[in-house]
Amino acid sequence: MSHTDAIEIVVVGAHLSGMALNHQLTELGGSLVRSARTARDYRLYVLPGSIPPKPGLVREPGFEGLGDKPGLEVEVWALPPAGFGAFVAAIPAPLGVGKITLADGAQVSGFLCEAYALVDAPEITQLGGWRAYMAQGV
Repeated sequence: MSHTDAIEIVVVGAHLSGMALNHQLTELGGSLVRSARTARDYRLYVLPGSIPPKPGLVREPGFEGLGDKPGLEVEVWALPPAGFGAFVAAIPAPLGVGKITLADGAQVSGFLCEAYALVDAPEITQLGGWRAYMAQGV
């Protein structure tokens, strides 16, 4: 797959390298482009009852971040166009794909969460990302 043919997608949780759903990217021809951070105005929550456990990412303009490093750890993956379409089509509600602003100012398609799903969801923004949350032995 040439870089010009690839479509990039930001993953936040269960699709990160080594996590439970990463195989869904690799099976569709995905390749890791880079690790990155979101802009500081994103919040991360644990979606109650999701199996495997999944996070919900939302943007809150004006929010200045929590923890030592504002923003959240994410990965940017590249998929061939057909793989990107198949991947996005399989994403279950309340998750969807929209534009995520990274700390370097780039805007890349990625996982976002509908607000209704966050009503009783615990916030984990202060941990800086999904890996730190999972490292707690969840």
